[in-house]
Amino acid sequence: MNGDAPAAGAAATDGPGTLRPILASDRIGIPESADLEAYADFARRIQLETVGTDEFSHSAAELAVLGGNPYLERRRFGIFDDGRLVAAVAAWWEREQEDAAPMITMVGVDPAYRRRGLGGRVLDAIEASARDAGREATIMISEHRTDDGSGERLHAPQGGASLPAGAPSVRFARSRGYRLGQLLVASALPVSGIAARVRGLAEQAARSDGYRLEHWRDHTPAEHLDAFALARSQMVAEAPSGAVDFPDEHWDAARILDEEARAVAAGRTHLTVAAIAPGGEVAGFTILTLAPGKRGAYQDDTLVLGPHRGHGLGMRMKLANLVALTDAAPERTEVYTWNADENGPMLAINRELGFRPHSIQATWQRG
Repeated sequence: MNGDAPAAGAAATDGPGTLRPILASDRIGIPESADLEAYADFARRIQLETVGTDEFSHSAAELAVLGGNPYLERRRFGIFDDGRLVAAVAAWWEREQEDAAPMITMVGVDPAYRRRGLGGRVLDAIEASARDAGREATIMISEHRTDDGSGERLHAPQGGASLPAGAPSVRFARSRGYRLGQLLVASALPVSGIAARVRGLAEQAARSDGYRLEHWRDHTPAEHLDAFALARSQMVAEAPSGAVDFPDEHWDAARILDEEARAVAAGRTHLTVAAIAPGGEVAGFTILTLAPGKRGAYQDDTLVLGPHRGHGLGMRMKLANLVALTDAAPERTEVYTWNADENGPMLAINRELGFRPHSIQATWQRG
């Protein structure tokens, strides 16, 4: 999010341009996909300005494939000025939640158009759209550099990280009634030339305690589908969430298969390591995602389920997946990971591996 708190006395509806939904498209390069392609380029430019890299952005081709997820509702609005996208908002929520799970949203405004109320206009639009779908509570995400400003600091309820209270996106969120609920530390690990090191560390971390590590690429083995889906469903419940009411996610074998098929169609590669307990259940897992056209890889969900903690599984799984990465994609130069600032054990693992803070992701909640 890079919102624009209106200047004193400015009305929330002030500003140029035409506000309209940015509709999904199942393919690109056709007239109907023009707005989605404009959104992908806009989001890339905003992220490059906000955190100094576009490594986390999605191409229009990826958005076209990933956007058809039957388990997630996705909506976007944009403001166009003379055909140019100058402000946009994206939101998504779990479709099958009976308790009307909140939506998650991000807002961006072109630097040349800030402080004209455009961020407020697109946020109004997406919040109204969410209310029409029965979603009242809202979660907002903003991104910040680790050295983003000085002066008064704003702290989350847990953890030691903070944000500059005067940052535009901080002022925007607070002006709209959002409270800071959690800070995630985004960290980067250079992986060029570390294959021998991580292989040696993985061998040192191995134990004879009944747990075994299973590896797969893109497709979960049939014998692990149900247990893996059960573990994925525990991610929201067991991961640190600060003061944010994140919506539960229900995973079953069908959802796993759907996600994997969409990832492959979007040109993505998933490298997964799961820890299998002596009884055969999935005790933990970690996933690396390799997006097309990027230099790095994303460390996605990593979880060790509560009954299986204390065996060093988090470190063992991460090391095993780094070995898999260096074998499968030696051209990738970095791994990026996001961890709750209050999650001391996982942050300690990352520091030991060599991860260093890159940026901060803030999560805000209203309602």
